Amino acid sequence: MTRDSLIPNTYMISKAASYAVQSLAYLAIESSSREYVPIKEIAEKLSIPYYFLKKVLAELVTGGLLISYRSAKGGIALARSVDQISLLDIITMVDGDVVFRECILGLPGCGEKTPCVLHETWSLERKRLYKMFNDATLKTVAKKINEQGFRIAP
Repeated sequence: MTRDSLIPNTYMISKAASYAVQSLAYLAIESSSREYVPIKEIAEKLSIPYYFLKKVLAELVTGGLLISYRSAKGGIALARSVDQISLLDIITMVDGDVVFRECILGLPGCGEKTPCVLHETWSLERKRLYKMFNDATLKTVAKKINEQGFRIAP
């Protein structure tokens, strides 16, 4: 058994939430030049499976972060301005708030009265992550992509 096989293949946020963040960042960049962007274009540009992305973005339409328009020139658009949508809004709409309230080791009942070995450290990091995702808006993300060349796709 290698060291790498001991490390679980998990991420802080789900693949669906990651795709949602990437897609809304793409929309934030594109929203200045056009109102609606086809989901197929987003899927192609970001190398995301189309039908999976369609399902994820439908959740965001239902949740009020996106609006959709069906027509030959239709697609999806942000329902609010880029400075009013945080990464926390996107992540919690797709994944819920589990990562910001649950034990990092997945132990049931972990808390101040019955902490796990990482509870104290994770509690501080969880608050820091919550603040980071809450403070990062689509406006700040789009600015970093446009001005500093950060990437949102593989």
